[in-house]
Amino acid sequence: MKAFRFDVRNAFFLRLDYGAELLSQLKEFLIENNIKSAFVTGIGAVISAEIGYYDQKRREYVKKRFTERSEILSLSGNVSLFEGGTFPHVHVVLGYDNRLYGGHLFSAEVFACELFVVELLGSPPERRHDEQTGLNLW
Repeated sequence: MKAFRFDVRNAFFLRLDYGAELLSQLKEFLIENNIKSAFVTGIGAVISAEIGYYDQKRREYVKKRFTERSEILSLSGNVSLFEGGTFPHVHVVLGYDNRLYGGHLFSAEVFACELFVVELLGSPPERRHDEQTGLNLW
């Protein structure tokens, strides 16, 4: 196990723009505010999204594109460094028509989205390729 200790530095409420790409707008905010490690959570709705899961045997992501307008029932993630840059890693649960889909968020077009970003003070973890899993982990 690896552990990283942080203090809370700042906390922000963000309301993302209609039609914006969720991860791009989040990353833009993080870079503009020089945030390199954080906790992210959110709610809202999307016009479309691409989510996926990691196939552990094939060691690759399986992606699915959703064009149904969906509620964001849960959004959580973290911010760290990857290849020298700010990297938001976000998972989401989407719901529509009494169906739920969840996984790693690759992209989403915002209908309405409110995020809570907690900036952490301390040395930011940096993701590196993990040979055992095939993932980029701290």
